[in-house]
Amino acid sequence: MLTAFPLNEIEKVVRRTAIAAIIVGAIVSGVVALLGTPYFAPGMAIGLGLAVANHRVFQSSAMRFSTPEGVLSRKPFAGSVVLRLGVCTAVAFGLLVVDRPVGWGVVAGLAIFQATMLANALVSLLRFQRRGVTTMEPGDE
Repeated sequence: MLTAFPLNEIEKVVRRTAIAAIIVGAIVSGVVALLGTPYFAPGMAIGLGLAVANHRVFQSSAMRFSTPEGVLSRKPFAGSVVLRLGVCTAVAFGLLVVDRPVGWGVVAGLAIFQATMLANALVSLLRFQRRGVTTMEPGDE
């Protein structure tokens, strides 16, 4: 049933995620700055930027390495996944070594984006499933 999930919903999930992650990141950065760690905020901005860029590159890679029939070429796609996640990890670990508060901000920004993406995707899938279940005929299970 979820194979019929509309593509325009995916773009809405990504947009809502980016907006929610920025809002949560700004609130968390403000609280942490009030607690005496102002360099956390630039790290948070870097982490959120990396997360959004990672997701956009993921979408373009999925399109580039898929055939019109929807079959994914696994080897080149896997290579792009390793490269993207390796860059994000290297930036986060590098900043943790160079400047610990900025590095933790990067890690927090990446985590906040992923958590909001998961929450938004779950809500959209549950709404879609509920709409599909209410329109199903008896015996279509």
